[in-house]
Amino acid sequence: MFRNLTAAVIVLLLGVTAAAAQSCPEFIQKRQTLMKKSGEEAKIGTAMIKGEMPFDAGKVQEIYAAFAEDAKQMPTLFPDCSKTGAKTTAAPAIWERMDDFKAAIAKFADDIKAAQGNTKDLDALKANFQTIGKNCSNCHQSFRLKTS
Repeated sequence: MFRNLTAAVIVLLLGVTAAAAQSCPEFIQKRQTLMKKSGEEAKIGTAMIKGEMPFDAGKVQEIYAAFAEDAKQMPTLFPDCSKTGAKTTAAPAIWERMDDFKAAIAKFADDIKAAQGNTKDLDALKANFQTIGKNCSNCHQSFRLKTS
């Protein structure tokens, strides 16, 4: 009976391990999709700042909503099995310094929340985009592999 139980546990663990390994590309894809969406939204905000598009408070809130969604989901999208593969540019520092990574995302989330509440005009957008941009840059410098 003990052998049967042991065999069943081993089969179960192998199945869970295989399922986890299969799901890792999904985590990487989700990260990449979120970052791509935020990048596209950032371009719209930058176009407003440059005067290439008129300031649109509603659209700015949509931009911030995309950033907030990134901040909400990112801490959950870095399981150990997603360190490599699927053309990820996530740096090993994420897993080595997970608390720092999560703190960086939390700061990003806090700054987005503040921006959502105080961006009433173009000047506020400029100031908030500068703050948010620093968050993005710092995180990418610390936690993203350099690409050629």
